[in-house]
Amino acid sequence: MEWGFILQVTLAIVGAALIAGSVVAYRGIPKTGVRAIAAAGIAAGVVMWGIVLMTTPVTSSGGSPEPTVQLGS
Repeated sequence: MEWGFILQVTLAIVGAALIAGSVVAYRGIPKTGVRAIAAAGIAAGVVMWGIVLMTTPVTSSGGSPEPTVQLGS
C-alpha cells in the first residue's frame, strides 16, 4: 500500500470520529469550556475531511492502456 493512501484513510477516520464525538459533547454538555473545545474538535474534523477531499485523485493513470481503434487492415 502507498503511504499517501494510508494517511488519507487515517485522516478520514480520525476526522469523522472528531466530528461525531464533538457534536455529541457540544449538544450534551452545557458548560461553556466544554462546548468551546467541542466546537474546535468539529472544526478540526472538518479540516481533516477537507484535506482528504482535496488530496484524493479524481482519475488514475495506472493500469492497462486505453483501447485504440484500428481502421482498415
